[in-house]
Amino acid sequence: MPGLSAPGVSTEVQVVSGIRAATLLARGREEGLRLALLSMEGTARSFWAGAICLVPFLIIRAMGNDALLSAGLGVELIGYVLGWVAFPLVSLALAEAWGRGPLWPLFIAAWNWANLATYTVLLGSTVLGSILPPGMGGMLTLMAFAYALWLEWFVAQRALRISGFRAGLFVLMDTAIGLLIASTVARIGG
Repeated sequence: MPGLSAPGVSTEVQVVSGIRAATLLARGREEGLRLALLSMEGTARSFWAGAICLVPFLIIRAMGNDALLSAGLGVELIGYVLGWVAFPLVSLALAEAWGRGPLWPLFIAAWNWANLATYTVLLGSTVLGSILPPGMGGMLTLMAFAYALWLEWFVAQRALRISGFRAGLFVLMDTAIGLLIASTVARIGG
């Protein structure tokens, strides 16, 4: 697996390396894959990205509605955790079905770290969108979501070494899971 080093890589080193991977992947630079997974424990450690992204998630949600100010915070947090767990579990089955199971740990590590870039862009578009005229803010949000979809497609294609079409299926699957979780959270929390 690209970038895999000897066992014993510390969590701190893997997290710093993951952040560096995110900055490279965010710019469409495949060499970020070498930094995303430094050890076999690296995939599990890449879920630290979820902890890092929690703050931007909460800010984005708070700016979007009052769900976090009501009794819905617990439901929002459960949905957040499910979003970080459900896709990796489902994607493993698809990766194995296509003979890419051995590359799945790299894909998930890169996917997790790339989410740092995604949340940064989404937070920036949310903040800027709140001060721009509605039409411009909406366009900025649309561009941020398009970037997030592209980034996930790029990571899937490069990490799993699959065609653009197959990478698109991973993106569609993740989007469908995210929409299902979001609609369930809205029903329960609302």
